[in-house]
Amino acid sequence: MKLKSWVAAGALFLVSTGAAIAANLTAPEGPVILEVSGEIANLNGDGVAQFDMAMLRQLDWREIETYTSFTTGMQSFAGPTLASLLAAVGAEGDRLNATAINDYFVEIPVADADAHNVILAAEMNGKRMRIRDKGPIWVIYPLSEAEAAKKPFDTEMIWQMNRLEVLD
Repeated sequence: MKLKSWVAAGALFLVSTGAAIAANLTAPEGPVILEVSGEIANLNGDGVAQFDMAMLRQLDWREIETYTSFTTGMQSFAGPTLASLLAAVGAEGDRLNATAINDYFVEIPVADADAHNVILAAEMNGKRMRIRDKGPIWVIYPLSEAEAAKKPFDTEMIWQMNRLEVLD
């Protein structure tokens, strides 16, 4: 009889611990601007991690000055690092499908997050990016940095992104 009690208690502990690990992100209070799915450990929705602007600002928020093929001259971009977002959701994959509002998508290697200091820009030149301004999120590689300048990353720099799927 004691063995059954210990087994039941152990099973309950594992189930409750797993639920706590899988639900350790707070729920967004504002409008959701980014949804992350796929191979992630930390959730706040039904199989997804949803982020509002306040939640994104709690990540490793950076401001960088760089150029793109889609803008004129140097521009200032601000947003969380891709690496900090992936850490927050407990990403466990090698690739990302970044999808825009219009369902256009690109594949981004997870390794780029650290190798190139990629940010998920939500602001450009001090202003929040609206949909008409390539928002809510524009994936930005700091092309003005030597390492990122070695390869054109125009394809990976998807704008109007609102979904990210982590893949094996």
